[in-house]
Amino acid sequence: MTRILIIDDQPAFRRHLRQLLSHAGFTVVGEAGDIPAAKELVQELKPDIAIVDVMLPGESGVAGVPKLKALAGNLRVILVSAHHDSARLLQKSAEEIGAEAFIAKDDLDLEVVRKWIEKPDD
Repeated sequence: MTRILIIDDQPAFRRHLRQLLSHAGFTVVGEAGDIPAAKELVQELKPDIAIVDVMLPGESGVAGVPKLKALAGNLRVILVSAHHDSARLLQKSAEEIGAEAFIAKDDLDLEVVRKWIEKPDD
């Protein structure tokens, strides 16, 4: 079973994403509002996937992802952002830091989520 950690500073978005993931049959093992809390949860919960917001208080998601991946080498990461207009730049940043994808929050739906979470291993 795929274990997912949600990292976003907006509780309403975390609730929405948790409901979407749960409805799709995925297991959300935890939530964090910033990178320091996420680092603790990655070590404690050992998630398979982290869905990380680009804009977080303190350390950004882009800066924090390499640190999260260093704690769990097999951690798959999907970056999300409300900044749909910067999608190309954020997709490039996602690739550079080892994230699998960038998804604009407006584009998050069940089909998109399944595509990235159920992506077969290379």
